[in-house]
Amino acid sequence: MTKKPLRTIKENTKGRNLKSIDKEKLTKKQNAELIKKADAGNLPGYHTVKQKGKKKFLRSNPNPKKKDNLDPLWNKKR
Repeated sequence: MTKKPLRTIKENTKGRNLKSIDKEKLTKKQNAELIKKADAGNLPGYHTVKQKGKKKFLRSNPNPKKKDNLDPLWNKKR
C-alpha cells in the first residue's frame, strides 16, 4: 500500500477538493495540477474519476481505512 502524501486544505461548498498540500515537502498544489499528474501515472496512491456530466476529480486508492478518499480538510491549528 502506498503512503498518501496529500492533505486537502481547500474545498468548495459541495466538498470538492480544490487545493492540497504535500505533507512531506509542505508545498501547496492546485488539484487540477494533481489530476494531470495522476493521469500520467506520476502520483502513486491516487487515481482520477470522471462521472458523466461532471468534472474529473482526484481520489485516493482504496485502503483498509474507513475513509478511502482524500483525507478530510486539514486544520493547520493542530
